[in-house]
Amino acid sequence: MSSLLLAIVGAGKADSLMQLAKESGSSGGTILRGRGTASSSLLCLLGLGDSDKEVLLTLVDDGVEPTVWNALSNFPHTRGLLAAVPASRDEDHPIVKSNTWDLVYIICASGFADDIMAAARKAGAKGGTIFEGRGTATADDIAFFSASLVPEKEMLMILLHHTERDSVLEAVSKLPFLQERGSGIAFSVPVQKVAALR
Repeated sequence: MSSLLLAIVGAGKADSLMQLAKESGSSGGTILRGRGTASSSLLCLLGLGDSDKEVLLTLVDDGVEPTVWNALSNFPHTRGLLAAVPASRDEDHPIVKSNTWDLVYIICASGFADDIMAAARKAGAKGGTIFEGRGTATADDIAFFSASLVPEKEMLMILLHHTERDSVLEAVSKLPFLQERGSGIAFSVPVQKVAALR
């Protein structure tokens, strides 16, 4: 079994974390650039406010996960958030059945993530991180699904207490610009554990 460790940190900090993860047993990872959306002064103090962010993603085997987790969670020179997500689709896995936190991912056309975040806040979310990207659909795919091609995308990632997940997803799904087929997708994954990086 494996876990996906993700660390949300300030711009320029993820490379140091990746080096530390490799020294602790990780074989590598991916760094994404984004921006935070938190409005709370407490979240800004934790380094999760509205600013440039980097997210480190590293997949680690369960044998080295505790060592990598401890190294990253005790890294002294950055602020942010560290989370572990089980890399399993087994709904009977103990972590999936007893999770306290969920990561909600919402992929939409470029320019709509801030509006989605506003709706998510009204439903209880505190903040999230927005990433820019592009779709991978081809002209033939679009003709088949009868949707309009919008290659520029945004992905909004929100860490939520498990009890808030359904209300946030329901609020987001009611937004008028997400009513059209092919305009976006939302999904969630259970989080194994969470730590604040200070």
